[in-house]
Amino acid sequence: MGSIRRRVIFLGIVVALLLLLAGVKNPTLARQNSADVYLAYVHTNTVQLADASGNPINTVGPEFQTGQAASLFWTPDGERLYIARRDGLYETSATGGAAVRLPGDFSITIAPDRSGKSIYYIESSNPAESDQAGFITFPLRETSMLDMGGTGRLVNYIGNYSIGSSEAALGGAAFQYARDGGVLGSGRPRLIPTYGTTLFYSCCFPDAGLNAIDIATGEIRAYDSTFIPGPSAINGSLSRLAGPTINGTIRVIDLITAGTRDYPINFGEVERMAWALDDSALYLVVRGTPRDPLPLSPLVTSPLDDREADIFVWRLDLVTGSLAQLAELGDFYGVSSIAATDEYVFLTAVERNVALINDLNSGRLPPDLSPADPRLTSDYLTGSVLFRIRTDGSEALSILADVWGVVARPRH
Repeated sequence: MGSIRRRVIFLGIVVALLLLLAGVKNPTLARQNSADVYLAYVHTNTVQLADASGNPINTVGPEFQTGQAASLFWTPDGERLYIARRDGLYETSATGGAAVRLPGDFSITIAPDRSGKSIYYIESSNPAESDQAGFITFPLRETSMLDMGGTGRLVNYIGNYSIGSSEAALGGAAFQYARDGGVLGSGRPRLIPTYGTTLFYSCCFPDAGLNAIDIATGEIRAYDSTFIPGPSAINGSLSRLAGPTINGTIRVIDLITAGTRDYPINFGEVERMAWALDDSALYLVVRGTPRDPLPLSPLVTSPLDDREADIFVWRLDLVTGSLAQLAELGDFYGVSSIAATDEYVFLTAVERNVALINDLNSGRLPPDLSPADPRLTSDYLTGSVLFRIRTDGSEALSILADVWGVVARPRH
């Protein structure tokens, strides 16, 4: 099993997790055969469509500035691709063509409904006080994709977020990771469509818990206090939701019957997961003890997220409950996105802060280095790597550098 490693060093600054930089430039492109498109991702700061092997085949845009964040998602029929950023929502299709900015105000915490006719988003720029002291809540809004423009209909205020949880001191790899997956451990707040008028959401980001809201009435109810929404995944037909729990299991929720099934796991923290296309299995990214840890000197007082892990990829058979390890990728800061096709599992791994930690420990950088120091963005930028792993575990390769936000196109 081969693995090619690339080390580029990256460091960010103190940023608001939901308020990252804006900026756009759309390329002009040719059309293509949509049957060739299996993935989309951001590569070298622009959105690309990719083939079954993960190779980029068409640049659709928009382009990104350093540190700018986004959420990429396909419509359920796999025909249209949306790129949600703080400065707007962009649309392209599986046939290519430059992504076009749509009218209206949105956010990067966003999800389409099962029909692909409406989208729901958290208005992260407009928090309100919660009923509990020390917490805030955000408007949940609905917009028709057939008649976009302005601000969407207010459904209700949702979430129970600790004040300051939407901002984090993000340096180095954490800054790169936040462009795609949010905060390591809790992910980004989630909106999860279900059947009928029910929408699930992260009830208590960054803590565990799943709540449900009725889109028609705005009524809110607690659903599962042990479910961890950040790493969770919904299957292609939007009928089943899977995610880890605080009790050390993987829980699969049937969104039609509300039935659940738990699968015990005992091998580490589940960071990301994706469904097999036939719903027979889940692919799990698991964090283990790093083989070559990077200890930070106790004398260093500069705020730095120095977490790292030895990354493993497992396959959980949902019929038999059996587990099979597909790959061990080595030490990384984390895996910010994952996507599965019939043949491969694709994931983006964010590199560790090797050079930054070494220079802080050796005194080449001051131990109280300010997060606003311009050297952190000019000299210490970590990379992110696209891995391709066969679903039978026979191959694991790093195939492309400077990639994040990978999403698989629904194929029926």
